[in-house]
Amino acid sequence: VAPTRPATAEYSAPLPPVPVFASPPRPRQPPPRSPEEAAVRLQRWYRNNARRRRFLTVVNRARRRRRYLDERRRVAQRVYAGEADVEEMKARLALPGGYKLVSRWKDGREAEAATRVQNLWRSMRAKKQLVQLVGQQVREEAARRLQAFARRNRRKQRQSLLARSAAENPCWRPVDTDRLSRHAEEIISKRRQHHASMCRGFNEVELRKQAEARYRELTDGVGRWRYDVWRSLLQREQTKEMIQALEGSSWDRPSPYSVCSATLLKDAEEKHRERKAAYRQDRQVGAESGGAWDSGTPV
Repeated sequence: VAPTRPATAEYSAPLPPVPVFASPPRPRQPPPRSPEEAAVRLQRWYRNNARRRRFLTVVNRARRRRRYLDERRRVAQRVYAGEADVEEMKARLALPGGYKLVSRWKDGREAEAATRVQNLWRSMRAKKQLVQLVGQQVREEAARRLQAFARRNRRKQRQSLLARSAAENPCWRPVDTDRLSRHAEEIISKRRQHHASMCRGFNEVELRKQAEARYRELTDGVGRWRYDVWRSLLQREQTKEMIQALEGSSWDRPSPYSVCSATLLKDAEEKHRERKAAYRQDRQVGAESGGAWDSGTPV
């Protein structure tokens, strides 16, 4: 039986250095009062600096020693692993058909190493693709936000159809004296044109009841009548926009934003098909011209 490869000792990574925080500035000392006090201060300063230099020397020496030991440990591990592989190869060669076992063992080692390299490469490529995908998503999100911002600003600056139809709606205009005077003149003129022969056989009481019924009908349906007027004006504004969009639609001048109908959708689909056909034709011409130049025959 071939000897098993002994497990190498795990190497623990060195601990990170302790972060050094800047100490607060010391308050300034008053000037010395005598030469003896000045000498004492100089001696203390020199001793502190010497102590600090000795401490840094010890620390740097320990760091160099640790780096040296780590390097020697790694070299020893590699040498030990190589010796273990050699011993395992010798044991396999001593067995019957050992060269086949060694060949299989070597192929297995190479396959394992190739698998590790492939896994490492795949992980690196996956990380790169992930970074690219995240960047693309960020750019798309930024583009969507910019588009939404531009559309909101354009919608705010643009006068809505409701406002335009409300400006033309006579029911929503404020009542002024001119309108009241014109309306009064119309009523007075109709009153002057009235004659008893126009009553169609009704007496005064019946005419009054009929007038009250018509006035009540008018007051009851005034809301519906105003809504119908507003809706007609709104539809007229929408029709104007659609007509302008259909008359001015082209490749250089697309349909305006927030205007949509079945007719505009059909026109947009036709324009899209024309663009696709033109793009396909341009690609075909470019491919033919490129192939002709590559073959040495100019077009």
